[in-house]
Amino acid sequence: MHQNRTLIRGDNLTEMRNFPDACIDLIATDPPFNSKRNYFVPYRDEHGRKPETLVQAFTDTWAWGDAAEDAYRELMVDVGGLVGDTIEGLRKFLNETPMMAYLVMMAIRVVEMHRILKSTGSLYLHCDPTASHYLKIILDAVFDTRNFRNEIVWSYHRWTGATKHFQRMHDILLFYVKDRKLSKFNILTEPYSEKSKHKGRRKTTVHADGTIDQIYTGDISREKAMRDVWEISYLNSQAKERVSYPTQKPIPLYKRIIAASSNEGDLVLDPFCGCGTTLMAAEEQNRHWIGIDLTYLAIGAVEQQFERLFPQHRDTVTIAGTPENVDQALALARTDPKGFEEWCVTHVLKFKSNTKKVADGGIDGTFRFPLGRVKGKQVYGKAVAQVKGGNYTLGHIRDFRTAMQNEEADLGVFVVTSPPSSGMRTEAARAGSYEHPLFDMEAPALQIYEIQDYFNDVLPKLPFGERTLL
Repeated sequence: MHQNRTLIRGDNLTEMRNFPDACIDLIATDPPFNSKRNYFVPYRDEHGRKPETLVQAFTDTWAWGDAAEDAYRELMVDVGGLVGDTIEGLRKFLNETPMMAYLVMMAIRVVEMHRILKSTGSLYLHCDPTASHYLKIILDAVFDTRNFRNEIVWSYHRWTGATKHFQRMHDILLFYVKDRKLSKFNILTEPYSEKSKHKGRRKTTVHADGTIDQIYTGDISREKAMRDVWEISYLNSQAKERVSYPTQKPIPLYKRIIAASSNEGDLVLDPFCGCGTTLMAAEEQNRHWIGIDLTYLAIGAVEQQFERLFPQHRDTVTIAGTPENVDQALALARTDPKGFEEWCVTHVLKFKSNTKKVADGGIDGTFRFPLGRVKGKQVYGKAVAQVKGGNYTLGHIRDFRTAMQNEEADLGVFVVTSPPSSGMRTEAARAGSYEHPLFDMEAPALQIYEIQDYFNDVLPKLPFGERTLL
């Protein structure tokens, strides 16, 4: 079993199947459900083509293919029972549609979530109204309708345009327990409304003969049990908590979940951890945690966010499923070039990943570092990176030097998997050297960095700066 503060890069279905039965106290997760973004899932594309690597990005749609068919068959044959009947019924209604592909992907994972939860454990599944009604049917089948606790409404406000319907300003959190008789639940409270404040001052006494006395006290601190409609602010683009990760949710939302359904020292799992909101909330409340995500980009984001929020524990995070030696790094570069790029940028260099990718000018990542204050404002320098997991030429070095100039970058790191030639080193040297204006630091402006050096604890020479998320 994995230890506390573990990040796992991999398919959460495979990883959860490696967990023993009844080992998790709480699962709080926000799986992908919004079709207006890229998803990384182990399914074929809408034409049935097999992905070239483990990581396959889906844009705007889920699609039914061979892998979805295989998952459906597993649910029918290996799981069977009420779950199989439910999935069969949904397929008759939805047919082989993108929504059905999504539900099959979720159903096979919900079965594993139920298995690894302790008898005292709970699941909070975050979804939006486009799929919540279907997901509830699946959860009823897996967990039993008697173990449904709440459909929590997270209500928020954000800027929108005019539409021909009411503004859609809420998400759904489906709350289920493994065993309603054994489950943990810590009652949370909220203030009385202005019109009901007098109820907080009211003290009721029930006597043995059944008579009731009520008196009003001067105590105004009492609160009422919390409702299942939660008003928590949506993260706007300027929020301090914002890390520019798609579908990021506010930490206070998940702190409330964790406070209600776990105790200190309990183990919290987020199998779709993204940028790590659940994990940060768990850490703040002294829970143990494990996070799983399929992308190196997400794992790097969690690692950097944890370092920013909990610097005292930065060396205690274990990362599984990422290269642990040179051979594994080179194998990743061969089999999954995009994954290798993301790992190098976010994990090795700890740069901000260039998520634009299209017309990126040859820049895969950026990094800012402070140069001091000018007229009362902080001024920053800039470093950029490009990753080449395969063959590269002197022309690539020259092009990267041009890209540095276009980006007005002070420093550049060119990551490679094989040693450069003498001509390449000469070309890199033409970029000159960089001297930091505040610190005694001088370095080549363009550094060719062999990934083999990372495993020898040798890093590029860079100034201290902001480890910016994504």
